[in-house]
Amino acid sequence: MADEHFFYISPNNLTKSRFTLDAEEAHHAINVLRMKVDDEIWLLDGLGTAYKGIIKQNGQEVSGEIIEVSPEFSETKIKMHIAVGLIKRDRFEWLLEKAVESGAVSITPLLLDRCVKKSLNIVRSQKIVKTAAKQCGRSRFPIVHEPNSLIQFINNNIEHIICLNSHGEQSLVSWQKNVQSNKVAMLIGPEGDFSENEMTVIKEKNIPIVTLGSRRLRTETAAITALNIIEFGGLNE
Repeated sequence: MADEHFFYISPNNLTKSRFTLDAEEAHHAINVLRMKVDDEIWLLDGLGTAYKGIIKQNGQEVSGEIIEVSPEFSETKIKMHIAVGLIKRDRFEWLLEKAVESGAVSITPLLLDRCVKKSLNIVRSQKIVKTAAKQCGRSRFPIVHEPNSLIQFINNNIEHIICLNSHGEQSLVSWQKNVQSNKVAMLIGPEGDFSENEMTVIKEKNIPIVTLGSRRLRTETAAITALNIIEFGGLNE
């Protein structure tokens, strides 16, 4: 669907068979992409459903008919969460964009001992996620959480949690072949990795420590590599 353009549609602007774009999306459709009456259009509600429609009006208002509904459009069967140590803004924003493309359902920034950066612009981050989701055609827009401590994140999650570390006890590929779960949360350290105290906490919580191999990867590279291994490595077969 490389030639398709996706637009956000608020659930409030949908009925059983009709849609109406908001002003921003309407401007992009008509004034930027020059879409016309009777053109097909793809709509994403951000909550897990995509809609195929036909534009019937493109004047003061852009609206039309819904002709197809696709639940969980372009979503993975595994709910993948990443909790990642905060890194420099440009690199973290790149991570956000690529994590969306790679199927993450949520991203939690972690405030860790070796994090240089200690804050995050949530509004800007959510905008990046929304844009990336529309670009790649995901029907469910990932959630960007407020920064958490390591303990906060661990205590608030009941799904399988794993920790990515270069000195892992087993490979991620090996781990995911042996575990059957539809939810996975991955802990990923910042530049300099987790501190000794943080690794002690992780071990005390009996969190599996897995590795992506012998090469030292940047935080954002590790996150995207792990997401792709989990999605395509067999858990969702």
